[in-house]
Amino acid sequence: AVKGGGYDFVFLHHAALSPAAVEMMAKIIHAMGKTAETAPVIIAPPIPKARVYVIMGWGALKKFLPGKQEAPGTWIKTPGGKDALVTYSPEFILRFGEVTPAVKQMKQSMWQGLKAVKQRIAL
Repeated sequence: AVKGGGYDFVFLHHAALSPAAVEMMAKIIHAMGKTAETAPVIIAPPIPKARVYVIMGWGALKKFLPGKQEAPGTWIKTPGGKDALVTYSPEFILRFGEVTPAVKQMKQSMWQGLKAVKQRIAL
């Protein structure tokens, strides 16, 4: 948690993650220098305070920010004026099974976005 309550960033997902997705998220969170405690995956309101939100997938976008329809890789503002990155759900990426060029591109896009999240909280 950061000073003044809240987190640097939290992940928003529309439902509980499968074991494979939990593993993928653990790798992502670790690569971002956090732990599951310091960068939680939230699947239901209330949404904790954070400097940046990572909206994982279409389901999460519809659930947490109804009316928004941004594509993955897009930055939007939450109703509270916070930055939020729309990215892919780990479940969506894992659904493809094998890592095709398209899946590689999704993973790269997701990682580019997550690196940008790190840059925003470093400011």
